[in-house]
Amino acid sequence: MDRARWPGLAFGAFLLLILGHVAATGLRARGISGLFPAVVGGFGALLALLNLTQLALGRAPAPEGDAPRGAEAAWALGLSVGVPTLYALLLWLLGFWVASGAVLLALPWVLGYRRPFVILAIGAATLVLSDLVFVEVFDMRLPLGLVGEALRESWQAE
Repeated sequence: MDRARWPGLAFGAFLLLILGHVAATGLRARGISGLFPAVVGGFGALLALLNLTQLALGRAPAPEGDAPRGAEAAWALGLSVGVPTLYALLLWLLGFWVASGAVLLALPWVLGYRRPFVILAIGAATLVLSDLVFVEVFDMRLPLGLVGEALRESWQAE
């Protein structure tokens, strides 16, 4: 096996272990509370296993092209690191709805997709489906963030 594939194999194996652990943790939980981690971990582990198998067999998981260089590589790295970090910060401060809405509307635009109606429709549909699945079906309370919690407490105090 080509030594150049070893880092990818190691990362794939690590991802498989982590997602398998998430699925197992969800399956050990009581009642419906473990369903979400079990499903996400299970599907994630399955995808990691498929990707790992492709890599082990010598097939590239995606078509190989020219790797980004220079400013393009810096932009890709910035988005890869910056967007999840910004999302986590917004989630902590402003809550799920504001953070998810902001990322769902801003990220396609930043990536060069210039159809505002489609961006708005997909963002709205994703938020509505999130509400239906998490709040209505799983009866989960999505995080409101520091600001949302403070507003909720002030409204309840009145």
